[in-house]
Amino acid sequence: MSIFNFFKKKTPVCPVTDDVREWIEEAYSWLLDEFGADIIKAKKIRLPDQENFPIIYNGEHKVAFDTLKIVACQMDVDPNEIVINFYSEGITEIESGGIGSSKVFIGHEKDAKKSSGLYKGKKNDGKYHISLEGENLKDPVGMVATLAHEIAHIKLLGEHRLERNNEQLTDLTTIIYGLGIFNANTAFRFNSGFDQWGYRQLGYLTQIEWGYALALYAYLRGENTPQWINYLSETVKGNFKRSEQFIKANKEKIRVANTGPSTLPQSPPGRNK
Repeated sequence: MSIFNFFKKKTPVCPVTDDVREWIEEAYSWLLDEFGADIIKAKKIRLPDQENFPIIYNGEHKVAFDTLKIVACQMDVDPNEIVINFYSEGITEIESGGIGSSKVFIGHEKDAKKSSGLYKGKKNDGKYHISLEGENLKDPVGMVATLAHEIAHIKLLGEHRLERNNEQLTDLTTIIYGLGIFNANTAFRFNSGFDQWGYRQLGYLTQIEWGYALALYAYLRGENTPQWINYLSETVKGNFKRSEQFIKANKEKIRVANTGPSTLPQSPPGRNK
């Protein structure tokens, strides 16, 4: 091998497959057609800090209503048209066995119905009803991500933009409204302690897909490695940077327009919903 080839830059590779990349781009095209191309640059990007969310998350129900006001207004929904209820599911707990056995907590266990929030639609009182799992009251990032996802259901289903639910598209909707950092960071979170470990997963996109979707969002905003990516988890940020490099090197392959596709794919390839 020539020494010059050794130092030659490698061709950037997209972290997502071509069919998933094309689905994300088509989904963006549909969203921009529905909500207007200006939304990409017009919406402020909310960060997980006190300036953007001046709330003390002490576990009381009031924090949910205070957070709702910020998230709903960010997503152009009147918070007075939303009713929040609370429920408790917890997460699966398994004894690992053995001397001094520890507890393993599993989120989204196979065949187990776990959720962080539920969209109930518009009820007879003329208001949209959302239910929140109580664990969110002590989890600011999870609280914002859950509310953003459920309000995205209002934007798509409640405002009659979709007839059938599409969870992955719902996740992407949080990005165009400037809340994608929260939802990306809750895609997978590992927790460990002295005598237990576990993880929680929220949402329907993988960390790799979030990385590409956010990189495409930054590209459409005309941003180059923006400062806000420092608020992303290390895994998502790494996928963002790889995606950004790919987009820069392959701009001719990027197909996003504000005249959406005639038929929106129901879900990314390989998934049922």
